[in-house]
Amino acid sequence: MVVTLSNETDLPAGAELVVAPVAVTAEMEASIDKAMEGESKEKEEVVAYDISFVKDGKEVEPGATVQVQLSLAQVKEGDSASVYHFDETKNEMLDMNANTSADGEVTFGTDHFSKYVIVNHGDNNVTVTIEHYDNSKYQAQDEQSAKIYSDDVCTMAPGAKISDYNKALNWDVDHVQVNGEAFSQSELENIEIHEDSVVKVFYQAKNTDYIGEASFYDYEVIPYDTAGQQRAYLSINADSNYPSEQKDNRFTVGTVSQNLSENQYDTVTKKTGQNGTTDDQHINVYTGGTGENAKKTGIVTGLSDDYKEVLFSVNEPGVFPKDGAAAAGTKGLTVKEGYRLKFSQSGDTYELKEVLDKEDNVAATAGADFLPFGNNNFYFGLRYDVTFTLGDYIGELNYSFTGDDDLWVILDGKQVVIDLGGIHDALTDTVDLWKYIDRTDKNKEHHLTILYMERGAGKANCNMKFTLPNADVIKVVDDDVPDIPPEKPVDFTEKDVEYHKTAKLTDWENREYQIDLDASSLATSQSTVEKIQTVDAMMVFDLSGSMNEIMSGQNQLKDIGEFSRVKNQMDINKVYYWNKYEKSGWWPWTYDKSVGMGTAAVSGNVYAKYPVKYIDGQWKKYVDGSYQSISDSDVMAVWTSKISALKDAASGFVTGISDTSPDSLVGIATFYGIGNGWNSSTEGKLNHGLSKVNKNEMLKSVNALFADGGTSPQKGLEHAYSELQKAEDGNKKYVILFSDGEPSDSNDKMETEASAVKLKEAGYTVITVGLGLNNETATWLGEKVASAGCAFTADTAEELNKIFQNIQSTITQSRSLTGVQVTDIIDAEFELTDAEIQRLRADGAQVTVNEDGTTTVSWLDQEVKPKENGASGWQKTIHIVAKESCLGGNNMTTNVNPYSFLSFGGTQLELPQPTVNVRIAYQITDTADTIFLGENLENYADDAAVRMKDADSAKMTKVYLTFYTDKGCREEITQENLKKERPKQDTTYYAKAFLPVEEATDASNANSTLNGVIYKNETQVEAAHADGEAYAGKYDVKVKTGTLTITKKISKKDIRACEGDPIFTFKITNQTTGDVYYKTLRFGEKSAEKQNTTTGMFNVKAQTTLEGLAQGIYKVEELDTMGFTLKEFTADTNCASQIAGNSAQFAVGIRSRDEACSFDAEDFVTTAADLHLQADRVNVTAKNNKTRSDGKLTDTDAVKNQFVIHEKATRTTDVDNHSTTDVRK
Repeated sequence: MVVTLSNETDLPAGAELVVAPVAVTAEMEASIDKAMEGESKEKEEVVAYDISFVKDGKEVEPGATVQVQLSLAQVKEGDSASVYHFDETKNEMLDMNANTSADGEVTFGTDHFSKYVIVNHGDNNVTVTIEHYDNSKYQAQDEQSAKIYSDDVCTMAPGAKISDYNKALNWDVDHVQVNGEAFSQSELENIEIHEDSVVKVFYQAKNTDYIGEASFYDYEVIPYDTAGQQRAYLSINADSNYPSEQKDNRFTVGTVSQNLSENQYDTVTKKTGQNGTTDDQHINVYTGGTGENAKKTGIVTGLSDDYKEVLFSVNEPGVFPKDGAAAAGTKGLTVKEGYRLKFSQSGDTYELKEVLDKEDNVAATAGADFLPFGNNNFYFGLRYDVTFTLGDYIGELNYSFTGDDDLWVILDGKQVVIDLGGIHDALTDTVDLWKYIDRTDKNKEHHLTILYMERGAGKANCNMKFTLPNADVIKVVDDDVPDIPPEKPVDFTEKDVEYHKTAKLTDWENREYQIDLDASSLATSQSTVEKIQTVDAMMVFDLSGSMNEIMSGQNQLKDIGEFSRVKNQMDINKVYYWNKYEKSGWWPWTYDKSVGMGTAAVSGNVYAKYPVKYIDGQWKKYVDGSYQSISDSDVMAVWTSKISALKDAASGFVTGISDTSPDSLVGIATFYGIGNGWNSSTEGKLNHGLSKVNKNEMLKSVNALFADGGTSPQKGLEHAYSELQKAEDGNKKYVILFSDGEPSDSNDKMETEASAVKLKEAGYTVITVGLGLNNETATWLGEKVASAGCAFTADTAEELNKIFQNIQSTITQSRSLTGVQVTDIIDAEFELTDAEIQRLRADGAQVTVNEDGTTTVSWLDQEVKPKENGASGWQKTIHIVAKESCLGGNNMTTNVNPYSFLSFGGTQLELPQPTVNVRIAYQITDTADTIFLGENLENYADDAAVRMKDADSAKMTKVYLTFYTDKGCREEITQENLKKERPKQDTTYYAKAFLPVEEATDASNANSTLNGVIYKNETQVEAAHADGEAYAGKYDVKVKTGTLTITKKISKKDIRACEGDPIFTFKITNQTTGDVYYKTLRFGEKSAEKQNTTTGMFNVKAQTTLEGLAQGIYKVEELDTMGFTLKEFTADTNCASQIAGNSAQFAVGIRSRDEACSFDAEDFVTTAADLHLQADRVNVTAKNNKTRSDGKLTDTDAVKNQFVIHEKATRTTDVDNHSTTDVRK
């Protein structure tokens, strides 16, 4: 210890410093704790010393403040310490405000000595606890619920600043509190922390839009083939889509009743209720309401380990494909590419806002009418996945959904946390994910999968909202359908053929047009192969098992429809297949099963068994070794395999040589497998000997080829060598070797090379064509097998076609294209006259009027020559006229794609679709309605407008009407006001009609110019007027009324002239409108107004009729007549009615129960809505007996009576025996 004096006289000379340790008592500890209250310092160690100066045995005090410096073992470098003076008399600690140096030296000042306590606080840094709150939810009494991240605790040097307060990515710092003191955002950089502190950071959520990837699937429940026929086997619920043949547990899109009969499955599964009971649930049946019974649980159980495949507990048809290949192989499913989800993001909360299509247009908005693919498409699916990592996040962690139909939320692929399966009304569920997540594993990436389906029943609601930290909406499944080689190649360009289709106006008034088709060959004869005209060519084809492999998609037949429906759309240059169907299963659960595919014996690959080819002017199918005729009901299909591509390319080659070099010799040899399994070998076969080309026979041979076994090219080359050796004609000789892979083994490779050498040494040109080869095999064929410059490779069916075309045109030196098919399908809005059809048929065209209204015009097996003197090598003309049913319009296409095409050698090229303007001609029809008096036109006007537009025509739905109350169409009445009209008599309304029309394009105007005048429709076209009138149509409203007949019967003997005429009054109240009527009946010499009286043997009957009754609930009651009592009161009516005492109630012209709510009898039944006009007749009969027989006068005895008709009457009506009238109030 060192004591420093500011003046040496402050202590007497010779004074000694005495330092003695003192035990720290409980009183000292308590006093220290009290002194440290409110401080965030730790009390790591406490020591006490009695410090004094002594001289001559007595304690002395300094005369001024001295500095005391302590070096204590307990206080280390970096520590902080406090020094207190202990006042024993007061039992208090006085803080000496000591300072601690960096090396642990403690210094304080004092002017007296006694007991001092030193408290070591440990290191010198301050401790800061940072808490993170959602400012919008913070409440001082419940801080924890507003926390969004766990607390951060850190140490820092006194006076240091916090560099960044923001820990939340999706939030902005609103303000900060440090030990209760608030600081705005602009003040944060100036805050210094000098002591242990609690820092509260208050956040404001960032608001933005977030766009996430998603998978959308469009399901077809009731599909139509190309001929417009419903086909169950093309539906998403087709039998072929289900992985299992079991039918009692099938899950379908659409309710049972919404499916075709073949696809109706009322599947029943078990459901465990909240109380543990097990009940049946019909998973394909709509269930209304919002209770527990509406949802069907347990349908989805989770995901595969890679999160791609959705696992179902039932047999489902592939509604959520695991990849693009699965999607391509699922009938009735279309992947809607490019669709995304747009969320509104606020902090870590995301709420679905819109669906965007691939053009960024809004396809649907969240909530009701959630229909991204059209207002009538209630069959679709949606999947998206969200990944998130907790980190230090402790806020809300939930997912909420409201909607219909199925909604499943799966956490980490294993736990279904929301299960709202079934076809139901909008249901709501929310899950707290904290219940399922291990909070301790902060860095684990979690995976939330959302599966949503709209399965029918006519409603579509979808609201989704979730709160997750570090969320990323992703697309797990790569469901883009693989590119299937298109049937219409992109490389068949103007380098090979020049072709056009044009349309031009010939008569605007009669709506007639001329279509011109032309084509010219642009093929050249330049090649590295020597040019000759007549050749000998042997084709050697690889028929190994790999040729059955599909080029893309799934290895299965893809149906295009029944032959009778699609034959006019089939391309004669392509091979198709018959997909044979047989009945399978047990009655009554039989179904059509495809048997069009077989399994190869050697390779085990599946293949299409029944090729279909256009041969000798007709389509034929190859069955059991022979070509047979096709029946109209045979289902046609395509099979995009390697061997199909080879057949198309080889057929084009054969057709080309046959047409351009008919004296050439052509033969076919193959190599393929025989045997079964291990007991198999590869053999060569001469399928068609070298002979003068016969196109039909060659086509039969090519399209009957079957693939199986290994690859041994030499065995086919040997047959080619042998055949060419026999031909001693001096023609140039070619071998065209086709293969899709390297030989099976090294021996096959060496023998193939030897065979090629042998052919080339004989002077034959060897051309190799490879399909889908790797680089090594392609190099081997080019260097070891092919003649120089004669090796070709293709990766697609189109490239293969192109190579064979080039080989054919090169070796024959031809510049014409042969075997060309041109098909133009005229749009259903146009037709051909009978004369034009006859002209085209005489010109060699096939003309068919199809059931869908289109007309197919085809020229088959055409030769397209090069241009000569500027004239096209092939040209045709078709004259068309707009049908009478055609509304007309601008920019109308004259033909249908994709079935209008030019085809050669298995390759198609779509014809252009020129547009024209067609004069709009339409009219509206008159219509009429009959209503009941008192009704408005609310339930009639809209339907009348539809009838007037003849809205069976979809195009007429765009027409809008304007109604008028006068014939000259000067007084317009809006549709809304028309519906409010209550005609009191027959009334006619008059209408004009207008059709909005899109602006004509420059191209349409160019095609619709005649003699320099552009013919087009204006952007709004009015319907034709009635003859000489201002209106286009009339709407007649007939007003019907009801009648009430009242009949009074009394005994003849009760009528005595001396006593006065009996007079009876009936009160009729229209309870709907409040109108009141009175009718009187009088017996005697005089009758009441409009009264018929009939006298019988014993009784007299008086009758009166009230006509013109408006729609309403009526009450008829007989008022009391003194001297008479009511004996019987009955009603005969075609209205709903009831009798009560002296009154009857009845409903005249009531349309619905809602309108008759005041008529509350238990047995009351109103007429049906469409029969309310028949509720128009009421007959009421009252019988009375006289009650006074003592000769005294009754109220009818007086010659003249006076009485008040009604309590609200404004006058008194006199009724006497000479004049009785009806009164209406």
